[in-house]
Amino acid sequence: MRKIARVLAAGLLAAGAVSVGVGVAGAQDDALTFAMVSHGGVSNPFWIVVIKGMEDACTLLDANCQWLSEPDYGLEQMAGYWDDALALNPAGVGTTVPDAEVIRSGVERAAELDIPVIVFNTADPGAGTDSALPTLFYIGANEFTGGISNAQRVFAEAAAAGTSVTRGVCTIQEQGHSGLEARCAGVESVFDEMGVPIDRLNITNNPEETAGILSDYFAANADTNAIFMLGPAPSSGLNLYLQESGREAGSLFATSHDTSAEIYQMIQDGYLLQTIDQQPYLQGFQTIMWLYLNSQFEMAPGGDIFTGPGVIDGSNVAAIIDLTAGGYR
Repeated sequence: MRKIARVLAAGLLAAGAVSVGVGVAGAQDDALTFAMVSHGGVSNPFWIVVIKGMEDACTLLDANCQWLSEPDYGLEQMAGYWDDALALNPAGVGTTVPDAEVIRSGVERAAELDIPVIVFNTADPGAGTDSALPTLFYIGANEFTGGISNAQRVFAEAAAAGTSVTRGVCTIQEQGHSGLEARCAGVESVFDEMGVPIDRLNITNNPEETAGILSDYFAANADTNAIFMLGPAPSSGLNLYLQESGREAGSLFATSHDTSAEIYQMIQDGYLLQTIDQQPYLQGFQTIMWLYLNSQFEMAPGGDIFTGPGVIDGSNVAAIIDLTAGGYR
């Protein structure tokens, strides 16, 4: 088993550590242990909030908890982190499912051991079919609905401005990620209904690379006046492109997903109409609490628990900024 560093939610990584283990100070040696296996980690501000939710729940329960992931992004590595999780003999495991086949072996072994598993943040794309993973339920946003919300906002804002959406583009920074695909699918469903063309564009999580890709795209597609970003790093790339190209606020009908200080500023400056909030703190907190309730009392909700989509825009961004400072949004 690879080395697991025990760190605090501040995100300080032990030198040379491969994975991130977030422990709760004061938990007793005989306390319950829970594990969270994720494709994202502590170097991403979004996941810091999920980890804080996990930590707060574990503190309330006096439980030992481990967050297992790469520091930033690691899909293929999740299979190995599932090995680490099961080696802890946990009372329950939470897992993201950006690709079901990568983690299928680990989840199926947990089922054989009667270890409850809850999916959080990124839903099992095979849920409800014969290929579904043997998990309890999902805690997270409805990504398809989030895409719909962003697309509907774009068309509403265009109408209010007395103009029309001529063409859109939905960017994807992690190709094949089921949650991101669902976000774009939601956007596309609205564009199809409105009879407006929309493209998909592969970008990266590197803002400089994304800015260059966007520059090339708009040079070849000058009629596009709506763009959909799917996260903080892509939004940074859009912001860089806008600044370098000199495009004014409002020249593109733009939206995003998730939160960051830069996204908040882009909303305040008029470059983003809104961003979709999936309340990452709730994903970490509720996953641990429901793993506890299920492992100890066989309790479960009547279905999936949706933490979003919520909308952050000019009407509430100031309040959200204050909550972000406390680590809750």
